[in-house]
Amino acid sequence: MTETTVYRPKPNNETSNKGQSGFYRNVILPSKTIKEKNKLPLNQIKNTATAYEKQTALRKEDTEKFRSSLQRQLSTDMLRHGYHHSFRELCAILAWQKDDRERLGAEHPLHRRPLLDAEPDKLRFLCQYLNKAEEAERRCQYSNMYHNYLELAAYFLKSDDRWLSDYFYEKSLNVAQTYSQFDPQLAAEAHLNVGLAYERRGDLMKALHSFIKYRELSEDFEQLRTDASIQLTRLYMKLAQRRTDMQSLQYVIKAYEASAQTGDKKVENETSYKLGQAFLEHGDVDSALKYLHRYYDYCEDMNDDEGFGLASEALAICYQKKSNVEKSTEYLTKYLQKVSDKEGDIQYARACSALGFIHNTLGQYDAGIQSLSKAYSISLANSHADLDRNRVLFGIAHGMKIRPFFNDQIDRMNTKDLLQWKCTRHESFLTEPKP
Repeated sequence: MTETTVYRPKPNNETSNKGQSGFYRNVILPSKTIKEKNKLPLNQIKNTATAYEKQTALRKEDTEKFRSSLQRQLSTDMLRHGYHHSFRELCAILAWQKDDRERLGAEHPLHRRPLLDAEPDKLRFLCQYLNKAEEAERRCQYSNMYHNYLELAAYFLKSDDRWLSDYFYEKSLNVAQTYSQFDPQLAAEAHLNVGLAYERRGDLMKALHSFIKYRELSEDFEQLRTDASIQLTRLYMKLAQRRTDMQSLQYVIKAYEASAQTGDKKVENETSYKLGQAFLEHGDVDSALKYLHRYYDYCEDMNDDEGFGLASEALAICYQKKSNVEKSTEYLTKYLQKVSDKEGDIQYARACSALGFIHNTLGQYDAGIQSLSKAYSISLANSHADLDRNRVLFGIAHGMKIRPFFNDQIDRMNTKDLLQWKCTRHESFLTEPKP
């Protein structure tokens, strides 16, 4: 009988034991070791517990700051403190910007600019001053309300958000017009700010209406009255530049009338010169002479060489149109004498150029060449804007001088001599034409 051996399978606990031993070795044992090493003293544990108990519990609004957007947080603060009007205005502004952006389309340059709710500094500033304005309105402090809107307008104008700047300038004007007890000086300034906003947008007629109201309200304030007259003068001249008919002349006349109320002789006389030029362009030479003489006398008294030169040139043109060439030459000669001690200066070049032009007109080509040669040389040395003009006038003077001799050669069909001169340009060609 054969011997039978029974083999019992060995329990397969090695894997689990290894796993347990690995977990114990890698996790449990190191944690116990760290606890033993970093065991805190009892006093330190008590101090930590006391400090923890002293900490204030977080409120719902505190935790909300980490969960909500800045716009939502600011809106919540507005409503919590009772600024309901400011909250409605903030929502209206943000919606207005989004609607305007969609209307302009994705290809418009303004579409690439971020929205207000994506610019934290602007959004905080907007909410802060909207709240201040509402608080001032509650207390009937309308001057403070006006200044808060003005701060908002100036801030957004500086950041190039003109749409929002113009909005708050109009809000400040509404405040000034709504309350009868409002300071009239601030009301005048409000009309000025709105007028400048219209001008920046290119709506000059609305700007003119605002400047006229500014002038009316500033009647009792000398500084504001002067500034209003200056603003009207400037705007009338800008309106005149946009027209080419008789309306242009009417705007320049109004500009001169406004400049006369500034009390500033410089502004008044400069506008007088522009009015004289306008009359000259419309063919009224006598009226032009009246206002140009006024500017000429002012520049002579103030020793203003540049203005004196402009007035002299304009007067020379007027007298030339009246066929009084001697008078034209007289004014230009005075101009040249006045700046004769500044040879090489651009004013001296202008005087030589103007005088050379008159000499060309009179057929005095040698004198014209002499004057225009100086003007051209100075302009060339200084790379002045009149360089091309003086070069052309200088060439014309030379051309007009040799024209009689050239015509004589043409009449005699002397082609050979003409071709020879064309190649050499010798002065021997300039001989008296034969009868």
